[in-house]
Amino acid sequence: MRKISTNQGFTIIELMVAMAVMAFGMLGFIFMQSQAAQGRLAGREMGRATVVTQNYCEILRALDYSNGLLSVGSHPSAAEDTSDGTVDNKINTKYGNFTYNTSWTVSNDSSNLKTIIVNTNWQLKDNQKGMQTKNLNFTLLKIK
Repeated sequence: MRKISTNQGFTIIELMVAMAVMAFGMLGFIFMQSQAAQGRLAGREMGRATVVTQNYCEILRALDYSNGLLSVGSHPSAAEDTSDGTVDNKINTKYGNFTYNTSWTVSNDSSNLKTIIVNTNWQLKDNQKGMQTKNLNFTLLKIK
């Protein structure tokens, strides 16, 4: 008489457990991919904001120490005339699908030194938190 082997394949329970483990692993992979895409977007926007902020820093650095745009206070204000070409009246910079809003604050540290803080902010959509305002600040010194 021939003996029947009991190890002829997988049981339905083993297959279901294997499929559940594989499905769980694939869900983790899909979640990782979405997080990577969101991080890539945030990094790209931070890079663009850095370029916009650096551009304004260079413009302000090139101005004369006594220029009205470097007077103590927040700039630009609605009353300021910046139509001389040094800084646009509109400080909203469109870059890609985002608008970057730039302003600066000047403080007088001494008679020969001004501190200028250039601030750029923009809106970024986060899948978990919704729309968030992001800020980037650069500080520069202007010596007479």
